[in-house]
Amino acid sequence: MISPKAKVSPTAQIYPEAVVSEGCTLGPNVHIYGEVRIGRHVRMEPNVIVYGPSEIDEKTYIGPNSIVGYPSKRELQKILTGEKIIQESKSDSRVKVGKNVVIRSNCVLYAGVVIGDSVRFGHNVMIRENVTVGKNTLIGTNTVIDGECEIGEGVSIQTSVYIPTYSTVEDYVFMGPNCVLTNDPFLMQKKYKLKGPTIKSGASIGANSTIFPSITIGEGAVVGAGAVVRKDVPPKVIVVGVPAKKLKDVPHDWNIPREPKGK
Repeated sequence: MISPKAKVSPTAQIYPEAVVSEGCTLGPNVHIYGEVRIGRHVRMEPNVIVYGPSEIDEKTYIGPNSIVGYPSKRELQKILTGEKIIQESKSDSRVKVGKNVVIRSNCVLYAGVVIGDSVRFGHNVMIRENVTVGKNTLIGTNTVIDGECEIGEGVSIQTSVYIPTYSTVEDYVFMGPNCVLTNDPFLMQKKYKLKGPTIKSGASIGANSTIFPSITIGEGAVVGAGAVVRKDVPPKVIVVGVPAKKLKDVPHDWNIPREPKGK
């Protein structure tokens, strides 16, 4: 059902089970497949594709060439073997995108992704299956978040950050450009149950740093730029170097942030 108060390009393709609410603007070559509910005043730029089941809440913006609800690995295998065609595919789990979200061009959100209100994306972001992102989080250009991760609210993720499968980033964390989290200490040379790091609330991770698998970065801790962290970091300390070692305690006038650090 398409609201008569929505503006839909004549070149858009919308399946009959989709709901497009009033005030929406759907640009040229937008494709909406399956059970998709689009809230009021959502704007989709040219060539956006949304696969159901998905829910996109009001006043959200989706930039050109972005994909929401991309099929999971299991479902894509069915498509590749001819059991399904991608246009008719339904994702294994529902995608939910909150209110006032900004998704810039060329972003890909897989099946099962849940995005909180007022999250902002840079360009070329990829988020894999079953990732949750809390409200008011910033996700920088060229960032990749692999599946089964939890990202808190008010997090500031800068350009080209990599977060692997089974990682946890709690509220109000800052992650500098090009920092890398890892989840396999043996580089696939022996059996290991993948486990990414846990970054506790209010921690800051400097640019170009590397965090080893299973590591916990304590609440309010600071990891210096370029550090390689192989061991747990206690709360409210500063670590630097390769391998990372304690430099000093976090000064008392450094507060755990309650607002995301700007992008």
